[in-house]
Amino acid sequence: MLKNLKMFNTGIFVCCMVTASWVFALAGQAGDKQVSFDPNSVAFVTNRDSSDVTVIDLNTDVILDRIACGDWSNPHMAVATLDGKNLLVTGTNSNFVAIIDLKTRELTKVRLGLMPEHFDITPDSKYAYIGNMAAGCVSVVDIEAKKEIRRLNGFFEPHGIVCLPGSSKVYISNMGAHEVGVIDVETQLVASTMEVGSAYVMAQVDMNSKLAEVVGIANPTLTIDGRYAYAADGDSDQVAVIDTIDDSVVATIPVGDDPWRAYASPDGTKMLVPNNGDETISVIDTTINKVVATFPGGADMTGVNFVNGGKKAYVISRGDNGVYIYDMEEMREIKKIKLGLNVSPETASTTLDGKKVYLAASARNSVFVFDADTDDYKEITNVGLSPWAVTIIGAANYCH
Repeated sequence: MLKNLKMFNTGIFVCCMVTASWVFALAGQAGDKQVSFDPNSVAFVTNRDSSDVTVIDLNTDVILDRIACGDWSNPHMAVATLDGKNLLVTGTNSNFVAIIDLKTRELTKVRLGLMPEHFDITPDSKYAYIGNMAAGCVSVVDIEAKKEIRRLNGFFEPHGIVCLPGSSKVYISNMGAHEVGVIDVETQLVASTMEVGSAYVMAQVDMNSKLAEVVGIANPTLTIDGRYAYAADGDSDQVAVIDTIDDSVVATIPVGDDPWRAYASPDGTKMLVPNNGDETISVIDTTINKVVATFPGGADMTGVNFVNGGKKAYVISRGDNGVYIYDMEEMREIKKIKLGLNVSPETASTTLDGKKVYLAASARNSVFVFDADTDDYKEITNVGLSPWAVTIIGAANYCH
């Protein structure tokens, strides 16, 4: 969650990483009519204020259905198990995670700590690791048993969470500290904690100018193969490169002021880091772990989406109500698209073929759909109340 959004009734993000190819029938919007769809051919949009998830057909851009997440839950994020059986949604305002059977719609609420927001599910679909922001702990949920089996303490506003391929380890970022924690899946215990940000730089940080608020790490971003994790620290203006074999920091890269998080290019050769302090974007070459370019950016940048195989990048600027587009081959800005006034673009997802981008706009209750070749766009209206983010199965989905 961006630092100016640290409050209980914050937004929502949907990360439905379903890879199953089966088709299931769900109740549609019109009467009792059944709507069948392939979960690999839809976009899932989480709506913060209507506490549901909207399903959009990627071929027709028609709204197919709405999935309830629990009244007044104000869900922040959702993830589907890789087998496609269950959708998990954190009820941030009600302190639970809802486990929803995608066929029967049966909803089971599992009680968690205060303000559960971000989470990830192990690739084997067995466990969910959920950060309770206000409680400073991480809940481990057994998905099949539908219960919390462990609660791990010692975190400071646990934010972004990612599971390694192979389901062996989980990386936890701390927004309220300059640390990344590692959980061992076999023992379900904290295995190690790594400090991010060099001691010299951290000693120079003027906390008075920041109103004594720690701006730590939003998310540990894995390389495509999971070999390294890139963790941007807001106070030190640095990105730490973590070796996921021995959990050591192998490089520290200076970037711009107040970096948000890193976003990996489809080929894994670059990490884009929006810096909201100086409104720039740092381009890191992962082969040499150095900044090779700096783009002018926008205000309050919330996400990055690569299209056309990584040839272009869309950077979302909530503060400017628009999208900045960059040529990643020539390393230059192409254009800025202004979506209008009071739009509040949040986060987006790119289709697997890299040809379309679906962007949630919370203030307009809509989703903007971009053509990656022409950069033209259209608007899907009446998606839900305060749509926060979009997730497409198998895509590089992210939270904010």
